[in-house]
Amino acid sequence: MFERVPTLLEKLFLGQSIPRRAALAPRVPRWLVERVQAAEFRGTVERVGAHSRFYREQFAARGIVPARVRRPEDLGDFFTTSADLRQRDTEDFVCAPAQAGFETTGTTARNKRIYFSNEEVHDIGFEGAVGLWNLGLRPSDRVVDAFDYAFWNAGISLLHSLNAVGCFHVIGSKLDPQEFYRRVKDYGFNVLVVDTAWLVGLTEIAEREGTWPVKFILSGSENMSEATRAWVESVWKAKVYQAYGQTETLGASGIECPAQRGYHLNEFNFQFEIVHPNPDGFGELVFTTLTRKVMPLVRYRSNDITRFLDEPCGCLLQCLRRVDKIQGRGDEIVSCGMGMISPWIFESWLGGNPDLADDWQAAVRQPGSRDVIELRLELRPELPPGRAAGVEAELWRRFAAMFPYYEKNRQMGLYELRLCFLPRGTLRGKLEAGGARRKLRRVVDERISAVALPPGVSLSGPR
Repeated sequence: MFERVPTLLEKLFLGQSIPRRAALAPRVPRWLVERVQAAEFRGTVERVGAHSRFYREQFAARGIVPARVRRPEDLGDFFTTSADLRQRDTEDFVCAPAQAGFETTGTTARNKRIYFSNEEVHDIGFEGAVGLWNLGLRPSDRVVDAFDYAFWNAGISLLHSLNAVGCFHVIGSKLDPQEFYRRVKDYGFNVLVVDTAWLVGLTEIAEREGTWPVKFILSGSENMSEATRAWVESVWKAKVYQAYGQTETLGASGIECPAQRGYHLNEFNFQFEIVHPNPDGFGELVFTTLTRKVMPLVRYRSNDITRFLDEPCGCLLQCLRRVDKIQGRGDEIVSCGMGMISPWIFESWLGGNPDLADDWQAAVRQPGSRDVIELRLELRPELPPGRAAGVEAELWRRFAAMFPYYEKNRQMGLYELRLCFLPRGTLRGKLEAGGARRKLRRVVDERISAVALPPGVSLSGPR
């Protein structure tokens, strides 16, 4: 009973009013957050140990006694993985009757299914409302969202957040950007909540045909490069913020604040760890659900690489820790002839080039005895004929200047680097044709099975 006191204090202290929670948030002591997490963590471990077939089996095999577990470290090297959720029946994780379900998206054939109660969905949305309030959302604002609602969680959790704030809201869904632009322009929406890649298409239209006054834009589903963010902000004359989440967290792992320096974590609903950090603090983000009763997850490996940030940001949510922008996924760090490569290398190289579209992909292939890194790029459609050659020359110059180590390996013949220019929309089109996947994998290892290029597409090396 006494272990639940911190949780009760948190609920009584902060209450159920969004303005009240936002006003009191700067006064929440860090010790209260940590005490709430500790109490809820112990309760979660005991719950899954008693009601989940998967966790019962795993704990028994490892000699773990749930009642003795006080903190994540007590579980040793035990983690829950994506493979567990795909390979085991979803019911093996369920601890109480489910009322809502969503599917993850990805590059594998079998999607993961995550179940919730209606109360859990509402509570996650309520916490998300505090993050939106911190960005400036108020009941007088008019919001439109362009999220895909098919089997996905983002739109549903957003709906609960907007209901908590009490603002006007229209579901635009993931229409073609041109149709979306035509239909919503006259509504006077001053807040846009959108899919990251989709926002690029909408902004290209707005750049040609005009914008309207916008307070801020919130994007989600995947990372946005800082160069793209700067361009979108310049077109709309408004700040672009990013949210971070996975279906396993109902899309509510964290959200940026006005400082735009990392994501404030949803620490009243999750306990986060960074495991196996490197000397710079970057490691894999792992989380345990703290308030879920239907399908709790214990030490779930997100596969996202990030680090905790310590410097203060000065916003309302200072009591909640922040993580850095996601540097890539564990399965997108590839060892090859070039070295250890990950998305940040290519983002750094390509960033700031106004002639390139936002979508790109680096594929590691091995058509012969040597690794070939094939960088697939899309040019902006308005570029004049022949501009590709200038873009290519500039990219080779930047590569040699920015990455002398990789350039040395290339000159030594340890690998081959090729640029592949594709028509605008090719990479995203292939993604959508492949099924329900929404995220474009930036670095892929195709050495096991060769992938044919689209007809008419050529490769080029440095000239």
